[in-house]
Amino acid sequence: MKKILTAFGILATATVLAQSLKTELVGFSVLPADTFATGPASGQFNGNGSKAAAPRFASQPVQGFSAIQFGNNGSYWVMPDNGFGSKYNSIDYLLRLYNISLNPKTASGGDGTVKVNRFIQLRDPDKKIPFFIINEKTGTRHLTGADFDIESFVVAKDGTIWIGDEFGPYMLNIDSTGKVLSAPIPTPDFSKDPSKDLVRSPNNPGVLSASPNPGVATGANLNASKGYEGMAINPSKTKIYAMLEGNVSTDAPGMLRIHEFDPSSKKFVGIAGFYKLEDAAYAIGDMTVINDNEYLVIERDNGVGAAAKVKRLYKIDLSKKDAAGVVQKELVADLMNITDSNNLSPSTKDGIFTFPFFTVEDVLVLNSTTVLVANDNNYDAKGGRGADVKDPNEFIWLKLEKPLNIAAGVGR
Repeated sequence: MKKILTAFGILATATVLAQSLKTELVGFSVLPADTFATGPASGQFNGNGSKAAAPRFASQPVQGFSAIQFGNNGSYWVMPDNGFGSKYNSIDYLLRLYNISLNPKTASGGDGTVKVNRFIQLRDPDKKIPFFIINEKTGTRHLTGADFDIESFVVAKDGTIWIGDEFGPYMLNIDSTGKVLSAPIPTPDFSKDPSKDLVRSPNNPGVLSASPNPGVATGANLNASKGYEGMAINPSKTKIYAMLEGNVSTDAPGMLRIHEFDPSSKKFVGIAGFYKLEDAAYAIGDMTVINDNEYLVIERDNGVGAAAKVKRLYKIDLSKKDAAGVVQKELVADLMNITDSNNLSPSTKDGIFTFPFFTVEDVLVLNSTTVLVANDNNYDAKGGRGADVKDPNEFIWLKLEKPLNIAAGVGR
């Protein structure tokens, strides 16, 4: 397409491309916002860590899905993040992976429901974590949202699970029962000496312990909540690509590091490339595999409801980089302009469906023309479907205009 030169430059070109792409809604499922699982009462802590008079919830909300992967027998695994939005208000939120079954509403049937089957509880009974956790003195040592902010995960060749965290940022390795297998792996700073320098957020335990006052960030070179938001594993499951949501302080704003990690040696290899945001104020939501070189990335603005403008899927190619290491990216779908000719969603207006949630954080390639996308509803946030409506967890099946070149073994 001819590039249009305006005062808005690249963003204007991307907008024109988004309008020209035809993406169709072919499936739709909803998990209601007020969905709960067994567990202790939660939501009793405030943003500063102080304790409220009573918990807000009688058990554990099933919410905030920040990553999704395939399960057995047509099911999926989804992973909520740290819970209620910060380290200090998520002390009583338990970190889990939930197995769910989806029955999308399609042109040929389906009721659009989501069934929660079971969950895996993350825990550290063998005391692999070398720093204090909330349930330090318990026998089970269940992990909470005050210990880690988990945002992405993949399943390795050996069946273990690798999780990307934002507090460290760390890579966590757990088995299929949720047990931590080894100490969290910190992120080397490849712009300096990776053998001794680390990428660290303000919530990193080392940063917090070195602060002159509790909670004061010292020594951090990555902003809070900007750790491993996106993570994908290559088709042969020999390489994990973990992408930061924000730039390291020594990098230019909007330039996000894509780290290569070797799951067999449990070591970071280096930086595979940089993802450049369309605007430094935007963020990425997830990353998933297409083939050895190509991956899908969710990029979003911070708008919600009527203020949401940019919620997009881009295809990146790790084998095609410029002199600065920036990977090539191509717009694949505009999530704010989806055709719904069969009126699968009650939110569709005049045949157009939009996905105006604050955080869109889940994507999977199902086949060469179909992808599954879902939002993180940040329970009990409101605004995506109305100012006074609690955001649900919506799952949308999208038919792409241009087929993807998927590798063998990718998809379902």
